[in-house]
Amino acid sequence: MPTSREFLAFPVHLVAACSLAIVAAFATGCAGTGSGVQVATVDGTGNGKDQSATAPLGTPARAANEQASLVAMLDGQAIEWSELRAPIAELAGQQVLRDAVLDIRLARRLREQSIAINGEQVAREETILLEALSPDRTRAVELLGAIRQRQGLGSVRFAALLKRNAGLRALVARDVRIDEVGIANAFDMLHGTKRVARLAVLTSLPDAERFIADVQAGRSFIDLAVERSLDDGAARGGLLAPIARRDPSYPEGLRAAIYATNIGGVSAPILENGRFFVVTVMEERPSDGTTLESARARCEEVVRRSQERLLMDALARELSELKGVTVFDRSFDPPNK
Repeated sequence: MPTSREFLAFPVHLVAACSLAIVAAFATGCAGTGSGVQVATVDGTGNGKDQSATAPLGTPARAANEQASLVAMLDGQAIEWSELRAPIAELAGQQVLRDAVLDIRLARRLREQSIAINGEQVAREETILLEALSPDRTRAVELLGAIRQRQGLGSVRFAALLKRNAGLRALVARDVRIDEVGIANAFDMLHGTKRVARLAVLTSLPDAERFIADVQAGRSFIDLAVERSLDDGAARGGLLAPIARRDPSYPEGLRAAIYATNIGGVSAPILENGRFFVVTVMEERPSDGTTLESARARCEEVVRRSQERLLMDALARELSELKGVTVFDRSFDPPNK
């Protein structure tokens, strides 16, 4: 269960790795030029032959090949690309392959629909991404930096990610529908009443009932959540970010329980996806007094971004499917095979 609005808003497909840099490295190795991976090329007689490997020592071709295959040196010992290729493929090969497949199919789909992506659209994606992370620009930049570091998104891969999202956004634009229900939900999330609550996630109904009984007997909800809750936020005593009544980031049953429970009270067990939730409500924060009409434009933008995110995620999953892809390099098989 997410506990931060900053991460709830982060699109799934933006977090996924778009490993074009590694794809380029693999492509270089497979081409047999400028790589330490010895891949034969077919000469005029049909015989496999690695031209760079047979070049005389000291020639420019041989020197270039040796330099390109050298990745690092440790105490005078060379670490070559040929030693790293298989482990890298095992580590990220499946994701790299899916990204490559997605890029090819995405470009094809854009051509079929006569859609061209320009630099302005690509640059706009970074702004959209930062706004999704946090309304505070400084905080958003910090969060993006942390995500890029965690995902290994360097300058090349990050630029490719932005271009990919621009293409996906352009393809789903015609399917976005903005209605009054969506606008009302967005308004409630942005300007409506919020409740601050703590959550405990338990395995069974008896566990949930025991948890409630212990709280009612005087034990701290925070201590019990740290001790027993299965939620990712257990270490923080189950503290959730302020929740609006219509916030779709949380299950409807959980939201209903939070708003049905008295301030300072503890809810009855809530069954959700095979687990039992127990919440306590700490406080209620009133709406900020903004009117719907004055906030309509912003609410429409929130609805549009939300729908785009869902549609883009679905399209990215569709286009990255490996069905119909013939894989010749077995190092790209899943590690469990």
